[in-house]
Amino acid sequence: MAQPRSARCGRQCKMHALILLFSTLLLFSPAEAKIASGLAHLSGAKTESTLVKFAVSPHSSVSIDVNITSYGMYEDEQALRLHVYDDDDWTNVRREPLCSEKIKWADKSIPIVFDFKGKQRDDRPGRKKTDIVDYYTARITAEVDNPPPPSARLRHKIKADRSRYFYFTIDDCSLEKYNHDSKIPDMVYTVKVMNVHRSVDGIPTYNHLPADEDGIGMLLLLTLIFSGALALLLFYKFVRSLGGDVHVAILVVMAACCCNGISAMCELVHRGQYARNGYGNYAIDALSSYFEALSDSFVALVLLSIGGGWTLPSDVLGGGIGRETSTNKLFKGIKNPAGALLDLISCRGKGGERSGGIVALLIIVTHVGLAQWGRTFNDDFDTYHALEHPPGRALMILRFVLGLVFVTGVGMVRSGGRCPPSLMSFLTRFALVGLSYFASLPGVSMFVGSALPYHRRHQALHLGAALVQASSLASLTWLFLGGADASAYHRLSRVGTHPDGSMTSDLMTPANNGGTTRPTTWRFGKTKVRLD
Repeated sequence: MAQPRSARCGRQCKMHALILLFSTLLLFSPAEAKIASGLAHLSGAKTESTLVKFAVSPHSSVSIDVNITSYGMYEDEQALRLHVYDDDDWTNVRREPLCSEKIKWADKSIPIVFDFKGKQRDDRPGRKKTDIVDYYTARITAEVDNPPPPSARLRHKIKADRSRYFYFTIDDCSLEKYNHDSKIPDMVYTVKVMNVHRSVDGIPTYNHLPADEDGIGMLLLLTLIFSGALALLLFYKFVRSLGGDVHVAILVVMAACCCNGISAMCELVHRGQYARNGYGNYAIDALSSYFEALSDSFVALVLLSIGGGWTLPSDVLGGGIGRETSTNKLFKGIKNPAGALLDLISCRGKGGERSGGIVALLIIVTHVGLAQWGRTFNDDFDTYHALEHPPGRALMILRFVLGLVFVTGVGMVRSGGRCPPSLMSFLTRFALVGLSYFASLPGVSMFVGSALPYHRRHQALHLGAALVQASSLASLTWLFLGGADASAYHRLSRVGTHPDGSMTSDLMTPANNGGTTRPTTWRFGKTKVRLD
């Protein structure tokens, strides 16, 4: 016996409430310390190795606890140091060609002294279980105030009291003078870093989350709530259409909203884990990136397809700008990737618009691939949109190319010869809105990268990307839920019910340039999911 719609909606609402409660608890989880680890091997060509960077809050300090294991004796450790730099001087540090010049910019210099712990089994990857090595360890603890004192290079310059990044490195400047690379052993390090806030009474409060994550947790929670609300609206529309007709575009946009909300929820879970263990959960953080990429790709596919005439009646669509021109031939197969992909799925790869379907798959795979590429960089949180990394720059180029394809598709529909004047006016506004989506993220990234100080970029980029995605999802939700009086598109689109009360006047449509037919609906019992 089928359950009433109210019961199904009630379970759905309860599930969203539990997810929201769980995410809120994670948002206020207790914090300990950021933990980073890795391998460092110094040489004459590479005299320093950066262990970790950490954003510190204003009028506070940063506490660091470093444990280093040396596989073999470090024979001459007199010049081996842990140096601390800040973002005021880091650009100058990277420009200096010599180690001896770099260290003059340091806020703090701490000697590293190893203690012999005896001979132990060599547990490095690739070593035999029977291999034995001399085992040395060193521990360095330090606390650096923010703002730090002026560097040796600029003693007259007082540093402002603001959030700033601190960089922790180990180096041996003697390697520039003496050729003893063969005597330098591998070193494995573990770093524990904390933000330290002191009360008026001098009592310290420790927090591992970097200062550039301030406010991100609340932004993620708002993203989860907003995306969940849009998904529920679309789901309610779908439930009301059970037993009748519903356009698949509604399901695609609902999937985009769900992916955006799941991405925010996974990132909240990662932050909660990060607060407890100092490094979070790699798998959950990766899922957050993947779902964010899927949401981006779904939005891009829907915009490209609507701009290319998907969901509009065939008698509205004309030949476009020169039916046989090279431009039209180039964009013919890719101006409607979402519809082409669904067409390809319906025909099980044996028909349909294969070029458009393949392009749609490439758009999705490229977004997810860029998200995974971003995972390879040594950052604690997502770098998917950051222009400072190659994946972020590649994403900006992709958005620019898709924006050009989108504008071309809209132009073809407008110039088809049978487009009503009212729809032409809507398409003009839609083109501006869609183009702003494709151009806004590159614009936000370039603005953040050029106009804002380095310590503010991470938060600003997160906020800009969240607003762009939320605006696009809200616009598409309105596009598919609005009534017939909302716009000319709503009066003509196949997403809504036709004046005759049916959206399924034709269930099979002739394939392009062929005698076969392809389905335009998926049937699930009495429910028909429209694809055209």
